Amino acid sequence: MSTIVAICPYCRAGGVRAPKSALGAVATCPKCKSNFTVIQSENVPANWDDEAGPKPAPVTETRAMAAMPDVTEPSPVLTAGEAKKPRRKPKPVAEPLPDVPERDYSTPRPDLATVCALGALILVGPTVLASQLPFGRFIAAVLALTGLVGGLACLGAEGQTRKFAAGAAVLHFLTLVVVVFLPGWLNLDPWVPPAKPEEPKGPLAVEHATNATAPVSPSDWLDAAKYAWQLGDARVTVRSAVGPVELHGPKDAKRTTKEQYLFLTLQVRNMGFDREIPLSAWAAGQGAEGVRVTDAAGKPLAPAAFEPGWAPAPGKPIGRAVPGQTPEVTLLFAAPPAKTDFVRVQLSGAAVGAPDEIKFRTGVVGVLPRGPVP
Repeated sequence: MSTIVAICPYCRAGGVRAPKSALGAVATCPKCKSNFTVIQSENVPANWDDEAGPKPAPVTETRAMAAMPDVTEPSPVLTAGEAKKPRRKPKPVAEPLPDVPERDYSTPRPDLATVCALGALILVGPTVLASQLPFGRFIAAVLALTGLVGGLACLGAEGQTRKFAAGAAVLHFLTLVVVVFLPGWLNLDPWVPPAKPEEPKGPLAVEHATNATAPVSPSDWLDAAKYAWQLGDARVTVRSAVGPVELHGPKDAKRTTKEQYLFLTLQVRNMGFDREIPLSAWAAGQGAEGVRVTDAAGKPLAPAAFEPGWAPAPGKPIGRAVPGQTPEVTLLFAAPPAKTDFVRVQLSGAAVGAPDEIKFRTGVVGVLPRGPVP
Protein backbone atom coordinates (compact mmCIF):
# COMPACT_ATOMS: atom_id res chain seq x y z
CA MET A 1 0.00 0.00 0.00
CA SER A 2 1.43 3.42 -1.00
CA THR A 3 1.87 6.02 1.72
CA ILE A 4 2.00 9.78 1.98
CA VAL A 5 3.75 12.17 4.34
CA ALA A 6 1.70 14.84 6.07
CA ILE A 7 3.73 17.62 7.79
CA CYS A 8 2.15 19.49 10.70
CA PRO A 9 1.22 22.96 9.43
CA TYR A 10 1.74 24.46 12.88
CA CYS A 11 5.26 23.48 13.88
CA ARG A 12 6.61 22.19 10.56
CA ALA A 13 8.78 19.89 12.65
CA GLY A 14 6.52 16.98 13.18
CA GLY A 15 4.55 14.92 10.77
CA VAL A 16 3.02 11.58 10.11
CA ARG A 17 3.20 8.94 7.42
CA ALA A 18 -0.12 7.48 6.45
CA PRO A 19 -1.74 5.54 3.65
CA LYS A 20 -3.45 7.49 0.89
CA SER A 21 -6.83 6.27 2.19
CA ALA A 22 -6.27 8.52 5.26
CA LEU A 23 -6.48 11.73 3.23
CA GLY A 24 -8.82 14.13 5.03
CA ALA A 25 -8.52 12.36 8.38
CA VAL A 26 -7.42 14.14 11.58
CA ALA A 27 -3.98 13.34 12.96
CA THR A 28 -2.01 14.51 16.05
CA CYS A 29 1.41 16.05 15.60
CA PRO A 30 4.02 14.09 17.63
CA LYS A 31 5.95 17.27 18.25
CA CYS A 32 3.44 20.01 19.20
CA LYS A 33 0.48 17.76 19.86
CA SER A 34 -1.77 19.82 17.56
CA ASN A 35 -4.48 18.23 15.51
CA PHE A 36 -4.40 18.76 11.80
CA THR A 37 -5.91 17.32 8.69
CA VAL A 38 -3.93 14.71 6.85
CA ILE A 39 -3.01 15.98 3.39
CA GLN A 40 -0.04 15.07 1.25
CA SER A 41 2.73 17.59 1.82
CA GLU A 42 4.92 18.83 -0.99
CA ASN A 43 8.61 19.58 -0.70
CA VAL A 44 9.09 17.09 2.08
CA PRO A 45 12.51 17.67 3.77
CA ALA A 46 15.20 15.19 3.07
CA ASN A 47 15.38 14.05 6.60
CA TRP A 48 11.98 12.56 6.05
CA ASP A 49 13.33 10.05 3.66
CA ASP A 50 13.25 6.63 5.24
CA GLU A 51 16.82 5.84 4.26
CA ALA A 52 18.37 9.29 4.82
CA GLY A 53 16.64 10.58 7.86
CA PRO A 54 14.88 9.55 10.98
CA LYS A 55 11.64 7.85 10.63
CA PRO A 56 8.60 9.96 11.31
CA ALA A 57 6.56 9.28 14.38
CA PRO A 58 3.72 6.96 13.86
CA VAL A 59 0.32 8.47 13.27
CA THR A 60 -1.63 8.77 16.48
CA GLU A 61 -4.94 7.08 16.05
CA THR A 62 -8.08 8.88 16.95
CA ARG A 63 -11.50 7.50 17.66
CA ALA A 64 -12.41 8.03 14.03
CA MET A 65 -9.23 6.29 12.83
CA ALA A 66 -9.71 3.36 15.20
CA ALA A 67 -12.57 2.09 13.18
CA MET A 68 -10.54 2.12 9.97
CA PRO A 69 -8.33 -0.79 8.92
CA ASP A 70 -5.16 1.35 8.68
CA VAL A 71 -6.12 4.90 9.73
CA THR A 72 -9.28 6.71 10.77
CA GLU A 73 -11.18 8.52 8.02
CA PRO A 74 -10.64 12.26 8.43
CA SER A 75 -13.47 14.54 9.55
CA PRO A 76 -15.08 16.58 6.80
CA VAL A 77 -13.40 19.92 6.20
CA LEU A 78 -15.67 22.99 6.16
CA THR A 79 -15.38 25.38 3.24
CA ALA A 80 -14.60 29.04 3.78
CA GLY A 81 -18.23 30.07 3.14
CA GLU A 82 -19.65 27.50 5.53
CA ALA A 83 -17.18 28.49 8.21
CA LYS A 84 -18.38 32.12 8.10
CA LYS A 85 -22.05 31.24 8.57
CA PRO A 86 -23.20 32.02 12.11
CA ARG A 87 -24.41 29.21 14.19
CA ARG A 88 -28.15 29.05 14.69
CA LYS A 89 -29.42 29.51 18.17
CA PRO A 90 -31.09 26.44 19.52
CA LYS A 91 -34.86 26.57 19.50
CA PRO A 92 -36.36 27.19 22.89
CA VAL A 93 -37.95 24.19 24.41
CA ALA A 94 -41.69 24.64 24.62
CA GLU A 95 -43.11 24.53 28.07
CA PRO A 96 -45.43 21.62 28.67
CA LEU A 97 -49.14 22.36 28.34
CA PRO A 98 -51.23 22.32 31.48
CA ASP A 99 -53.07 19.16 32.17
CA VAL A 100 -56.54 19.17 30.56
CA PRO A 101 -59.07 16.90 32.17
CA GLU A 102 -60.23 14.28 29.81
CA ARG A 103 -63.88 14.19 28.84
CA ASP A 104 -65.94 11.80 30.80
CA TYR A 105 -67.68 9.55 28.35
CA SER A 106 -69.29 7.47 31.04
CA THR A 107 -72.48 9.69 31.17
CA PRO A 108 -74.87 8.35 28.50
CA ARG A 109 -76.50 10.75 26.05
CA PRO A 110 -80.32 11.07 25.98
CA ASP A 111 -81.77 8.28 23.91
CA LEU A 112 -84.75 8.40 21.55
CA ALA A 113 -87.21 7.30 24.25
CA THR A 114 -86.21 10.18 26.54
CA VAL A 115 -86.53 12.74 23.76
CA CYS A 116 -89.94 11.35 22.78
CA ALA A 117 -91.21 11.37 26.37
CA LEU A 118 -90.04 14.94 27.01
CA GLY A 119 -91.54 16.09 23.72
CA ALA A 120 -94.90 14.56 24.62
CA LEU A 121 -94.80 16.22 28.05
CA ILE A 122 -93.93 19.65 26.63
CA LEU A 123 -96.75 19.31 24.07
CA VAL A 124 -99.39 19.62 26.81
CA GLY A 125 -99.08 23.42 26.98
CA PRO A 126 -99.41 24.07 23.22
CA THR A 127 -102.38 21.70 23.12
CA VAL A 128 -104.34 23.77 25.65
CA LEU A 129 -103.40 27.05 23.93
CA ALA A 130 -104.37 25.71 20.51
CA SER A 131 -107.91 25.07 21.76
CA GLN A 132 -108.54 28.83 21.78
CA LEU A 133 -107.71 29.27 18.08
CA PRO A 134 -110.26 29.11 15.25
CA PHE A 135 -111.14 25.44 14.82
CA GLY A 136 -109.08 25.01 17.98
CA ARG A 137 -111.12 22.09 19.29
CA PHE A 138 -110.03 19.97 16.32
CA ILE A 139 -106.38 21.08 16.58
CA ALA A 140 -106.35 20.42 20.33
CA ALA A 141 -107.93 16.99 19.89
CA VAL A 142 -105.30 15.96 17.31
CA LEU A 143 -102.41 17.25 19.47
CA ALA A 144 -103.75 15.58 22.60
CA LEU A 145 -104.14 12.27 20.78
CA THR A 146 -100.59 12.57 19.41
CA GLY A 147 -99.16 13.31 22.85
CA LEU A 148 -101.11 10.43 24.38
CA VAL A 149 -99.75 7.96 21.83
CA GLY A 150 -96.20 9.30 22.32
CA GLY A 151 -96.43 8.96 26.10
CA LEU A 152 -97.80 5.41 25.93
CA ALA A 153 -95.09 4.40 23.46
CA CYS A 154 -92.34 5.42 25.92
CA LEU A 155 -93.75 3.65 29.00
CA GLY A 156 -91.42 0.72 28.37
CA ALA A 157 -88.39 2.87 29.18
CA GLU A 158 -86.69 2.93 32.57
CA GLY A 159 -85.88 5.52 35.20
CA GLN A 160 -86.70 9.18 34.65
CA THR A 161 -87.86 8.57 31.08
CA ARG A 162 -90.66 6.32 32.32
CA LYS A 163 -91.88 9.09 34.67
CA PHE A 164 -91.89 11.66 31.85
CA ALA A 165 -93.84 9.28 29.62
CA ALA A 166 -96.41 8.50 32.32
CA GLY A 167 -96.96 12.20 33.10
CA ALA A 168 -97.39 13.06 29.42
CA ALA A 169 -99.87 10.22 28.88
CA VAL A 170 -102.01 11.22 31.87
CA LEU A 171 -102.09 14.94 31.03
CA HIS A 172 -102.90 14.39 27.37
CA PHE A 173 -105.64 11.92 28.31
CA LEU A 174 -107.25 14.49 30.62
CA THR A 175 -106.94 17.21 27.96
CA LEU A 176 -108.58 14.95 25.39
CA VAL A 177 -111.46 14.18 27.79
CA VAL A 178 -112.03 17.90 28.45
CA VAL A 179 -111.94 18.85 24.75
CA VAL A 180 -114.31 16.07 23.69
CA PHE A 181 -116.70 15.75 26.63
CA LEU A 182 -116.34 18.96 28.68
CA PRO A 183 -115.57 21.73 26.13
CA GLY A 184 -117.20 24.34 28.36
CA TRP A 185 -114.22 24.10 30.77
CA LEU A 186 -112.04 25.61 28.00
CA ASN A 187 -114.71 28.17 27.05
CA LEU A 188 -115.56 26.19 23.91
CA ASP A 189 -118.96 25.65 22.38
CA PRO A 190 -120.38 22.13 22.63
CA TRP A 191 -119.77 19.82 19.68
CA VAL A 192 -123.51 19.58 19.07
CA PRO A 193 -125.09 23.04 19.29
CA PRO A 194 -128.27 23.20 21.35
CA ALA A 195 -131.48 23.10 19.43
CA LYS A 196 -132.82 26.52 18.59
CA PRO A 197 -136.14 27.33 20.14
CA GLU A 198 -138.91 26.91 17.66
CA GLU A 199 -139.96 30.23 16.27
CA PRO A 200 -143.62 31.04 16.64
CA LYS A 201 -145.54 30.66 13.43
CA GLY A 202 -147.92 33.52 14.08
CA PRO A 203 -147.30 37.27 14.54
CA LEU A 204 -145.80 38.71 17.72
CA ALA A 205 -146.30 41.84 19.78
CA VAL A 206 -142.84 43.33 20.48
CA GLU A 207 -142.55 45.74 23.39
CA HIS A 208 -140.59 48.89 22.50
CA ALA A 209 -138.89 49.27 25.88
CA THR A 210 -137.69 45.70 26.50
CA ASN A 211 -138.07 43.88 23.14
CA ALA A 212 -140.11 41.28 24.99
CA THR A 213 -142.41 39.35 22.66
CA ALA A 214 -145.83 37.81 23.05
CA PRO A 215 -148.07 36.05 20.53
CA VAL A 216 -150.85 38.13 19.05
CA SER A 217 -153.92 36.99 17.18
CA PRO A 218 -155.35 38.67 14.06
CA SER A 219 -158.24 40.06 16.13
CA ASP A 220 -156.02 41.85 18.69
CA TRP A 221 -155.46 45.61 18.58
CA LEU A 222 -151.92 46.64 19.53
CA ASP A 223 -151.18 49.84 21.39
CA ALA A 224 -148.84 51.59 18.93
CA ALA A 225 -147.21 53.58 21.75
CA LYS A 226 -146.00 50.38 23.47
CA TYR A 227 -145.79 47.63 20.87
CA ALA A 228 -144.67 46.85 17.35
CA TRP A 229 -146.03 44.06 15.18
CA GLN A 230 -143.62 41.40 13.84
CA LEU A 231 -143.89 38.32 11.67
CA GLY A 232 -140.66 36.61 10.70
CA ASP A 233 -138.12 39.34 9.94
CA ALA A 234 -140.66 42.08 9.18
CA ARG A 235 -141.43 44.46 12.08
CA VAL A 236 -144.10 47.15 11.61
CA THR A 237 -144.31 50.29 13.77
CA VAL A 238 -147.02 53.01 13.65
CA ARG A 239 -146.87 56.66 14.77
CA SER A 240 -149.51 59.35 14.28
CA ALA A 241 -149.91 63.11 14.66
CA VAL A 242 -152.29 65.89 13.60
CA GLY A 243 -151.25 69.16 11.96
CA PRO A 244 -151.30 71.30 8.80
CA VAL A 245 -149.69 70.14 5.56
CA GLU A 246 -147.14 72.00 3.43
CA LEU A 247 -148.24 71.86 -0.25
CA HIS A 248 -146.17 72.35 -3.40
CA GLY A 249 -147.84 74.03 -6.36
CA PRO A 250 -147.05 75.37 -9.83
CA LYS A 251 -143.70 77.07 -10.38
CA ASP A 252 -142.34 75.64 -7.13
CA ALA A 253 -144.83 77.60 -5.08
CA LYS A 254 -145.42 76.47 -1.51
CA ARG A 255 -148.20 77.05 1.00
CA THR A 256 -149.42 75.54 4.21
CA THR A 257 -153.00 74.43 4.63
CA LYS A 258 -155.26 75.91 7.28
CA GLU A 259 -156.96 72.56 7.74
CA GLN A 260 -155.61 69.90 10.04
CA TYR A 261 -154.74 66.44 8.72
CA LEU A 262 -153.81 63.10 10.30
CA PHE A 263 -150.20 62.15 9.62
CA LEU A 264 -149.82 58.35 9.78
CA THR A 265 -146.15 57.28 9.74
CA LEU A 266 -145.53 53.58 9.04
CA GLN A 267 -142.15 51.85 9.42
CA VAL A 268 -141.19 48.38 8.17
CA ARG A 269 -137.85 47.20 9.61
CA ASN A 270 -136.01 44.10 8.37
CA MET A 271 -134.81 42.33 11.54
CA GLY A 272 -133.08 39.50 9.67
CA PHE A 273 -129.50 39.02 8.51
CA ASP A 274 -129.54 37.12 5.24
CA ARG A 275 -132.63 37.92 3.20
CA GLU A 276 -134.57 40.87 1.82
CA ILE A 277 -138.24 41.54 2.41
CA PRO A 278 -140.25 42.49 -0.69
CA LEU A 279 -142.61 45.40 -0.10
CA SER A 280 -145.76 46.44 -1.93
CA ALA A 281 -148.81 48.74 -1.63
CA TRP A 282 -148.64 51.02 1.44
CA ALA A 283 -145.30 49.48 2.67
CA ALA A 284 -143.60 50.50 -0.61
CA GLY A 285 -145.00 54.07 -0.50
CA GLN A 286 -147.51 53.47 -3.30
CA GLY A 287 -150.45 55.18 -1.59
CA ALA A 288 -153.11 54.46 0.98
CA GLU A 289 -154.44 51.36 -0.71
CA GLY A 290 -154.88 48.60 1.86
CA VAL A 291 -154.98 51.06 4.79
CA ARG A 292 -158.16 51.76 6.78
CA VAL A 293 -158.28 54.38 9.54
CA THR A 294 -161.27 54.91 11.89
CA ASP A 295 -161.85 57.17 14.85
CA ALA A 296 -162.82 56.05 18.33
CA ALA A 297 -166.49 55.84 17.27
CA GLY A 298 -165.63 53.58 14.36
CA LYS A 299 -166.13 56.28 11.68
CA PRO A 300 -163.70 55.87 8.74
CA LEU A 301 -161.32 58.70 7.97
CA ALA A 302 -160.91 59.41 4.26
CA PRO A 303 -157.48 59.84 2.63
CA ALA A 304 -156.52 63.48 2.29
CA ALA A 305 -157.48 65.29 -0.95
CA PHE A 306 -156.11 68.68 -2.15
CA GLU A 307 -156.78 71.24 -4.87
CA PRO A 308 -155.64 70.33 -8.37
CA GLY A 309 -151.98 71.23 -8.91
CA TRP A 310 -151.19 71.23 -5.20
CA ALA A 311 -149.80 68.23 -3.33
CA PRO A 312 -147.42 67.38 -0.50
CA ALA A 313 -143.78 66.67 -1.35
CA PRO A 314 -143.73 63.19 -2.83
CA GLY A 315 -141.72 60.43 -1.22
CA LYS A 316 -139.50 57.84 -2.91
CA PRO A 317 -141.09 54.40 -3.37
CA ILE A 318 -139.17 51.54 -1.75
CA GLY A 319 -139.64 48.07 -3.22
CA ARG A 320 -137.69 46.07 -0.66
CA ALA A 321 -136.21 46.19 2.84
CA VAL A 322 -132.65 44.86 3.17
CA PRO A 323 -131.36 43.52 6.52
CA GLY A 324 -131.03 46.31 9.07
CA GLN A 325 -132.90 48.84 6.91
CA THR A 326 -136.05 50.63 8.09
CA PRO A 327 -138.11 52.03 5.21
CA GLU A 328 -140.64 54.66 6.32
CA VAL A 329 -143.71 56.11 4.60
CA THR A 330 -146.19 58.80 5.69
CA LEU A 331 -149.86 58.70 4.72
CA LEU A 332 -152.32 61.62 5.09
CA PHE A 333 -155.92 61.28 6.20
CA ALA A 334 -158.66 63.64 7.24
CA ALA A 335 -158.27 64.78 10.82
CA PRO A 336 -160.39 62.94 13.36
CA PRO A 337 -162.93 64.81 15.54
CA ALA A 338 -161.38 67.16 18.09
CA LYS A 339 -162.46 65.07 21.07
CA THR A 340 -160.97 61.84 19.66
CA ASP A 341 -158.04 60.53 21.74
CA PHE A 342 -157.04 57.69 19.44
CA VAL A 343 -157.67 56.18 16.04
CA ARG A 344 -157.64 52.60 14.84
CA VAL A 345 -155.38 51.63 11.93
CA GLN A 346 -155.87 48.48 9.90
CA LEU A 347 -153.09 47.56 7.48
CA SER A 348 -153.13 44.92 4.78
CA GLY A 349 -150.62 42.22 5.78
CA ALA A 350 -150.02 41.30 2.15
CA ALA A 351 -147.84 44.41 1.77
CA VAL A 352 -145.18 42.73 3.96
CA GLY A 353 -145.98 39.09 3.15
CA ALA A 354 -148.41 38.41 6.02
CA PRO A 355 -151.72 36.58 5.47
CA ASP A 356 -153.80 38.60 7.98
CA GLU A 357 -154.45 42.22 8.74
CA ILE A 358 -152.22 44.22 11.08
CA LYS A 359 -154.22 46.21 13.67
CA PHE A 360 -153.05 49.14 15.78
CA ARG A 361 -154.62 51.66 18.10
CA THR A 362 -152.61 54.85 18.11
CA GLY A 363 -153.00 58.08 20.04
CA VAL A 364 -153.50 61.47 18.39
CA VAL A 365 -151.05 64.24 19.25
CA GLY A 366 -150.65 67.72 17.84
CA VAL A 367 -147.06 67.34 16.62
CA LEU A 368 -146.31 67.58 12.93
CA PRO A 369 -143.92 64.74 11.88
CA ARG A 370 -141.15 65.22 9.37
CA GLY A 371 -140.61 63.44 6.09
CA PRO A 372 -142.11 63.33 2.61
CA VAL A 373 -145.65 62.21 2.00
CA PRO A 374 -146.50 59.73 -0.79
